[in-house]
Amino acid sequence: MAGKLRAWFKRHIPSRETIDSYRILRPFAKQLRHPELWHFNRKSVPRGVALGLGIGVIIPFMHVVLAMLLAIPVRANVVVAGAFTLVVNPITIPPMYWAAYHIGAWELRQEVAVVDPQSAAEGASELGRMLFWLHHASGPIALGILTISACSALLGYLVAALVWRVWARFRARNGEVEMEAPAVD
Repeated sequence: MAGKLRAWFKRHIPSRETIDSYRILRPFAKQLRHPELWHFNRKSVPRGVALGLGIGVIIPFMHVVLAMLLAIPVRANVVVAGAFTLVVNPITIPPMYWAAYHIGAWELRQEVAVVDPQSAAEGASELGRMLFWLHHASGPIALGILTISACSALLGYLVAALVWRVWARFRARNGEVEMEAPAVD
């Protein structure tokens, strides 16, 4: 299983050597080539998970590049940060925004049905009603997205740290002395 996962990462995630081929990453190529950002260890993996989930939820486009760039100052694993942004995709965005609206409305103590479809913009076109609803739903959606982002980043960090600890203990019990995983190049 680990071998298949490593092979998938090698095929789909850019390596240190391919950073120069991405024009948007060229200004940061020197920093991204640092080997510490590409090694899997007990600190960088949970940071990468948290960063990837947090950025992926807040920014639904170009999130892989942004997560890779933000991995530099927080010393997170670049591969893990980029991979965990992919949790947010065209399939997960509609339910996430629906949940964000309901979470934000609950946090703002608003009634869930912000706009009554019968009375909202009587006589207005369908586009007018949709824009009216978006105007009134934007606050709860924004707050809900921030809440989901913070909670998923925190939960992702805690789960990744726990999984790493369990995995390291399992390896130690089986007589493997090396506690860190090898780097994916």
